[in-house]
Amino acid sequence: MIKLRTHIISLTAVFLALGIGLVLGSTFLDRTFVDALDAQVRRLNDRVDQRTEEVEALNRVINEQTLTEEAAADAGYEQLLAGQLTDAQVVVLANRGIDEDQVDRTVEVLQAADAEVPAVVWLTDRWNPTDPQRSAEIAESLDFDTTDPAQVTAEAAAMLGLALAGPTPATNAPATNAPSTTAQGDPTTTAPTDGAASTSTTGISPGTTVALDAGPEELLDRLTDAELIEQEAAPAGNLSVPGPEALIVSITGEGSSLDPKKAYLPIVTELVSFNPGRVLVAETRNTRTIQAEATEDDVPVRGAALEVVRSDDALRGQSSTLDGLEGPLGKAAVVVALMELREGKTGDYGLAAGTDGPVPSITR
Repeated sequence: MIKLRTHIISLTAVFLALGIGLVLGSTFLDRTFVDALDAQVRRLNDRVDQRTEEVEALNRVINEQTLTEEAAADAGYEQLLAGQLTDAQVVVLANRGIDEDQVDRTVEVLQAADAEVPAVVWLTDRWNPTDPQRSAEIAESLDFDTTDPAQVTAEAAAMLGLALAGPTPATNAPATNAPSTTAQGDPTTTAPTDGAASTSTTGISPGTTVALDAGPEELLDRLTDAELIEQEAAPAGNLSVPGPEALIVSITGEGSSLDPKKAYLPIVTELVSFNPGRVLVAETRNTRTIQAEATEDDVPVRGAALEVVRSDDALRGQSSTLDGLEGPLGKAAVVVALMELREGKTGDYGLAAGTDGPVPSITR
């Protein structure tokens, strides 16, 4: 028979063990755990402090670069380019939707380099081959035989390229095409019919004619009437017809209303086809601080608007490209790239990956 004393001793031992466990758990064992957590927190705080110092250092660099860029923009650097484009004509084409201030600044820099800018030609969104009815209206306005949207865009682009080739278009037809004569005896240009049509770099389709007897002014006026282009005189200049050796700066970029592949690429293709070695395709983006460019999520990748042009093998070696037009370095690079074109050289320039460098090498 178990006595009451035994029960009391057993219960006392149990409660004593529980008490000892609670004391140890709330003092020595708990302290060890807390110390371990404290050590981890201290290490994390050290890492945060280190990262904070790195961010502050990067911000200082960004601020310095921003101040440097602003100072360069205010330093009148274009004066250093004076006379570099003397006796050169430069037609500026720009896609509607891009930053108009960047286009105006580009024209100012070209004029500061003593280039004559006979016209600033804006390309509208009517180049996009998305609406069959609109394409039919354009075809009727321009007297095209086709109403296919893609072909209308290509042939209108050929008309633009021909117009900018200068006042003697018969001598500036694409090398891949040969002049022919219609049944009415009118001189025209047509696509090759010897089996090379499928590989021709020009968008003119077999059987479709672009009159070679029409002067550039008439061609540009017809494109204006079709609402494909809008012509403006450059600041402190008069609107005039480009000469036969005029250089062309075509500006696209962030906000462009033209479809890169379906509208803009055919235009560039025809510009280069009729004006090989005289076309610079440039990309501009909206002006941002360097810090905003590094932190904002909607910043387009540098060079993205030029990808369709730079990846086209038919255009390589026949034209030049430039990204970063929005910066002071980009403005100066436009002049240097045009100087290079006058020397018969081409290249891809800017800050995007895979270019030949930020600016062309100056050899003189």
